[in-house]
Amino acid sequence: MTFISYIAFSIVCVIILLSDGVLAHSSMKYPLPRGHPLNPQAPKKDYACITAPLNGGPDCPKKPFPCGGYPVDTKVTQVFHAGEVINVKFYNPNFPGKLTPADTKRDQARHNGGLCEFSLSYDGGKSYTVIATYHRTCPDIFFDWKVKIPEAAPSCDTRGKCIFSWSWIDANGNREFYQNCADVKIVGNATKPLPVIDITRANLPPEFKKIITPVGDPSNTDNAKGSGPLPSDVSANLALHIGSSGNGKSNPTSSAPKPSNKKPKDGKKNNGHKKSKKSSKSSKKGKNKSN
Repeated sequence: MTFISYIAFSIVCVIILLSDGVLAHSSMKYPLPRGHPLNPQAPKKDYACITAPLNGGPDCPKKPFPCGGYPVDTKVTQVFHAGEVINVKFYNPNFPGKLTPADTKRDQARHNGGLCEFSLSYDGGKSYTVIATYHRTCPDIFFDWKVKIPEAAPSCDTRGKCIFSWSWIDANGNREFYQNCADVKIVGNATKPLPVIDITRANLPPEFKKIITPVGDPSNTDNAKGSGPLPSDVSANLALHIGSSGNGKSNPTSSAPKPSNKKPKDGKKNNGHKKSKKSSKSSKKGKNKSN
């Protein structure tokens, strides 16, 4: 960030802190998404509305899906490897400095959490593969959120096509849909694409007409510091095996093939066993000898 950009960003933070009725929500901080004030590769920095939902809000216009319509980074510098576990971090401009114990009671407009999904897209946000899901407690700037890049993730280095996405549907307040997209490079050895595991598309009419209200943080802290990632979510996310490497090995999470329900041509069940011609001939010989 240049000195001038830093000064502009600081002024915006002060305005937000002093303004009544203006409440900053959360955005992704790591990986740095498109349009983020801290992103040195962003050709356009959104100091005022980067944390706003795609639905828009007070003094923030509605943003297009996907990715809020922010331009692609001028250069891709964020590189992840297949199998790597990254610690996603969140950002709120009302907390510009180092977090303190007193900050835990302050308002970070997290709407008591909700549903967070982290996903990869290889086509610029047209389709997605959800690679981690956090229920109830996400987002929260006081915690890291572990996300594993699938071992079977193929390489992707086409600028504007390779995206790490965070999407959030809040638990309390207006029914809204949030999304940030980080331009990334993926390094992997797989030859097959990841399967499509779509994000939850809701609360963004008319694009997403479905309206849902996820369950919130069990500690019910509303906008203050919450209870952090649920251990069950962390375990499930790190244990995920998505896709196939293309080397002939089966997906560890795929189910075994179902037994065939087809009947034999003669219409009789053989329970999977066929009588060989050799065995039938030998049985006939045995009968002849005994006679």
